[in-house]
Amino acid sequence: MKGLHTQVALSIKQLLKLERCGRFDDALALLEGVWENTAAFPRVEEFDAHTAADIILRCGSLIGFHGHHQQIKDAQERSKNLLTEAHRRFLAISDLEKIAECENYLALAYWRTGELVEAETWVETALEHALPPKNATRIYSHVVKSLICLSAGKYGEIVSRSSEVENDFIECGDPFLIGSFRTNLGLALKNLGRASEALRNLELAGFYHRKSGHQIYLGTVENNLAQLYKNENRFGKAHKAIDRATKIFKKIKDRTHEGFSFDTKAQIYLSEGNYHAALRTAEKAIRILRKSENMAYLVECYLTKTKTLLYLDYFSKAIFCLFEAVQIARIKMSEDAANYLVREFELALQEKNSAVIEDIFSEAAVSEEKLELILPAPIAHHSNVKGVWIKNDHLEHLGLIKNSLAVVVNEDVKRGDLVALTELSDDSVICGFYDSDFGIVCLEGVGSEPQLFAENEVKILGKIIGVCKAGRNSIGKMIVEPIHY
Repeated sequence: MKGLHTQVALSIKQLLKLERCGRFDDALALLEGVWENTAAFPRVEEFDAHTAADIILRCGSLIGFHGHHQQIKDAQERSKNLLTEAHRRFLAISDLEKIAECENYLALAYWRTGELVEAETWVETALEHALPPKNATRIYSHVVKSLICLSAGKYGEIVSRSSEVENDFIECGDPFLIGSFRTNLGLALKNLGRASEALRNLELAGFYHRKSGHQIYLGTVENNLAQLYKNENRFGKAHKAIDRATKIFKKIKDRTHEGFSFDTKAQIYLSEGNYHAALRTAEKAIRILRKSENMAYLVECYLTKTKTLLYLDYFSKAIFCLFEAVQIARIKMSEDAANYLVREFELALQEKNSAVIEDIFSEAAVSEEKLELILPAPIAHHSNVKGVWIKNDHLEHLGLIKNSLAVVVNEDVKRGDLVALTELSDDSVICGFYDSDFGIVCLEGVGSEPQLFAENEVKILGKIIGVCKAGRNSIGKMIVEPIHY
């Protein structure tokens, strides 16, 4: 037994290294002689108090990660029980850093089962301990906190917190921790619409996870890049990125992330308008993730399926699918998670009911075309829309590039709005920033000098809210991007 004591004591640091590069099978192999049966409690009676607690901690963290990726039933409950016992033992010997480490992993175990309130409580407890800012356990607490905030939709909080701790991550120099930091920040920025910053952070995350050797997290980065490309309507790049992610997950036999990668693939098909392919792929994702304990991933897949059924005009089936997702979220996650699903369904319904453009103008003339659009959620509630083909380049800095289609909504305009108007004398159309006073309409941004018109000589077509730059998708629809100015 003495030889085993020495072997295990030397192996504890190696166990953490293997965990941090996703080699869970290799880590479990190191525990032979102490923990062959992962459903049982590890044999630690002969070890000193600190080593015994450390072994229990490593067993708890390993079964949590391994069980999550391999879809092992009740793995998270086993993880929670072992980590709670390790936490109790470290409290008894007052090892502050190890206490916080247990709390980090307990937060992760609760996050995996969708219990976000409990997860946040544990990680906040870990952050309350007086550990140095650059301590690896303290830094990992920030990673876990960001992960929980992502699931809760608290993207602004992630960005705010990240700016406060970024230097600590960089100075700690651990590729695993830096890669995790960049991943979570990139996802938050993506969800806030800050695409270029998100892309930079996700590319950095890929760089660091290639250095860390963590294939699971590298695959996750590819999944996140696919989502970013999807949001920018770069569907070719999105499909290539998600296919790379799926290939990684299949190779390492990570069924949970493989299932989630199929959900991303389904979302790309949905954004393209390829609804039948989206439905088939979403159902494949659900079949895999039903065996997982990750309820957040599963309800996300149900949401994708719900939206797809809605676009296929299977309204009753969509409602039933939404109901199933809401029930899972309410029972297994939280009321907020359930409400999020309902809000997403309402936005999808608005988007689906977006109007067809029949009034299409050009900066040169009226067009005879009729176009179908896909409007994103922030502007999907608009129905009475017009289109203007842009024939000049004076508004390129706003995304209205030459030969793109500006989407115009017929509503009251105010000073400073970007608008399209037509001159009644010859039906010519001009776009620019609106102002009006004393019977004179002024358009700025169309040249070196503002253009002035008598109010009774022009007709305001409306406010410009979006632009189509990528042409038509595979089923002939045009995808609108909101205009920000």
